[in-house]
Amino acid sequence: MGGKNAGEYKTVNKKVDDLTKPKSAMRDYYYEFPGHTEPKEEWASSTEGLYSVAEEVITLLGVRDIPFLKTLASVAKLSKDLGTYYITLDEKTGEYKGMLTLVGIDSIIHHSVNHTSTVTARFSSSNPNLQNVPKGSMDEVTGELLSGSQVKTVFISRFGADGQIVQSDFTALEVYVQAILTGCTQLIEDLKAGLDMHCVRVSQKEGCTYEEAVLKCKGDKVRGIAPIQEWVKKRQGAKEFSFQRAYGAGAQKIADSTGMDIEDVKALIRAEEIRYPELGAYNKAKEDRIKRSRRPTNNIQPHPEVRGLMCQLGKGYSVTPDNKVYSYRESPAPGWLVRQGGMAQSFSPTEIANYEVQGAGGEWAKAAMWLAVRAFYARKNFGGLALLVNQVHDALYKDAHKSVLVESSALLHACMVGASDFMEWYFGWTVPVPVPSVTVHGNSMMDEQNFTDEFTDLAEKFRIELRQQYMGGYTPSFSIH
Repeated sequence: MGGKNAGEYKTVNKKVDDLTKPKSAMRDYYYEFPGHTEPKEEWASSTEGLYSVAEEVITLLGVRDIPFLKTLASVAKLSKDLGTYYITLDEKTGEYKGMLTLVGIDSIIHHSVNHTSTVTARFSSSNPNLQNVPKGSMDEVTGELLSGSQVKTVFISRFGADGQIVQSDFTALEVYVQAILTGCTQLIEDLKAGLDMHCVRVSQKEGCTYEEAVLKCKGDKVRGIAPIQEWVKKRQGAKEFSFQRAYGAGAQKIADSTGMDIEDVKALIRAEEIRYPELGAYNKAKEDRIKRSRRPTNNIQPHPEVRGLMCQLGKGYSVTPDNKVYSYRESPAPGWLVRQGGMAQSFSPTEIANYEVQGAGGEWAKAAMWLAVRAFYARKNFGGLALLVNQVHDALYKDAHKSVLVESSALLHACMVGASDFMEWYFGWTVPVPVPSVTVHGNSMMDEQNFTDEFTDLAEKFRIELRQQYMGGYTPSFSIH
């Protein structure tokens, strides 16, 4: 170069490829992940290949024995517990939400118990819903908390260390209601004999004697025999089966919600049909009555699966011995059934099996509440030292000072077991086997300790008094020997 730049190199700015960053193109690339479990069709979204992750779906996935799905379900449950039963900040609104925001200035949550909000007329609860407080899984042998929510530990006595929370809970109410409604001979005899109904189901399914099933499922403390964990799980499965089956769930639904193998569920169903044939016969006769009473309505809608087919939905009825009328409404029948020549609309088998059991159970709960409210108010809530605080489907709760703990709890127990007396007296409905109740107490709603034998004698004395005060001294048929 010449001039002032003489002797220097002449340069030119030129763009060159950066070999440390190879050229690439923005293209779609698809990864295929191996599936761990099969989704159900009803979970599908409008986008092919995508499925719902709603709460109920996560719950069902959590019982499929897949480690990360169990963890996901557990996290979802904890999140629900925190948001529903404790207190969380809504980042969108800046407002706090959760059950603890409803604590009054007296440190008490005053919720509402509703009498007419459900289809079957069972009690419900709101502001907040205190009938849905989760309960952890307890070891039935040791009584220790194995897993699950500890929300119930939040609920303690207003009397502090001087008080106790008392719970009286109907024993297997849905099973007793089935026996009472259907008149099933063997079921009534099993309940009268005080058999463990879940062990009965296990013995039927496994083809062993009842005594053998009890020993394996529950052990024998006196003889130093521990339960076999595999059989403990069998009994728990039978327990969950019993509850859901009584309320109309089918084999697949029970398997999905409990994680039980579908063949195990079907085996339990077969065992039930053999031992208690009247249960299925009762539901079949009820279905026939509902169909005979069917009347068309003005509700006409297109079938969701069969194009061009219109469904005129009907309504039918059934009546229980307490003169309670249950209404059943049709819905469009499954598409596969219509294509096979079936009716365009049908009544739900689940509702047919469910409504009367739910509703009759609700009547027993209301009978117990009817007695409890009158009996406690008549005693001025034991001078304000024992108060009814909650009703949870099959159970009544009270808060009691220790000075009146035994007496007020015996009265509560008498009201619960006296519900069967009341139902027979008020409705003229012969009750073949009365519904028992278990009454316990503790420092919180989670803690459950048994009462002594003196409690049972006092409760029976109160039960006789209740018959004299509110039932004209009536003696129920099941008390006559």
